[in-house]
Amino acid sequence: MTLKPYGDLHQTAQTILQQAQDLFYEKGYEKASMREIAERVGISKAAMYHHFFNKEEILYTICVQVGGQIDEIMHNAIQRNQNPNGSAKEQLTDILLEYTTNFLEIKNFIKVLLYDVESLPQEKKEDVVDCQRRNLQRLKKYLQALMQSGKIRECDLTVLTFSLFSAVHWLYFWFDPNGDLELRDVIKDIVEFHLDGVIPR
Repeated sequence: MTLKPYGDLHQTAQTILQQAQDLFYEKGYEKASMREIAERVGISKAAMYHHFFNKEEILYTICVQVGGQIDEIMHNAIQRNQNPNGSAKEQLTDILLEYTTNFLEIKNFIKVLLYDVESLPQEKKEDVVDCQRRNLQRLKKYLQALMQSGKIRECDLTVLTFSLFSAVHWLYFWFDPNGDLELRDVIKDIVEFHLDGVIPR
């Protein structure tokens, strides 16, 4: 199913998605109703159906639209770091910092993604998973290029890619943007731990 880019949607449809995402975050997808979404938007329940067939379509649209935005962020960050003479650590830090900064800015969506995507039928769930796969493949391909150029040692690319993604995704559960740690320093440490290890040389 092909969806319009978020910016091409009618303003009311954009508001529906924003309010639904907040409601799903607060109550969970199963407990939220079309009536509650309509009340938050300030339109009738009947008017909702001019934009979306049902609550499932709203959840699906939210997941695919935001997944596409995150995919684009990863793509742009990697494209920005294609200098063959650049430092692997600095470039990888820049990529993951860009990705994680945006990832953490949509924490309410991440909760929806973690807990509510299972409510979608298998075919639609696969579309959402495909967004995540594209991100993984982009980073894996970038790491492969670093390996082929000799900037990082030979290792299992799948393990390295998933390990880096796991490290930054877990920040959702423990990183406090108002705490003592700066996100840039955390990402820099994650990259250094993966590329240099922690045992003194």
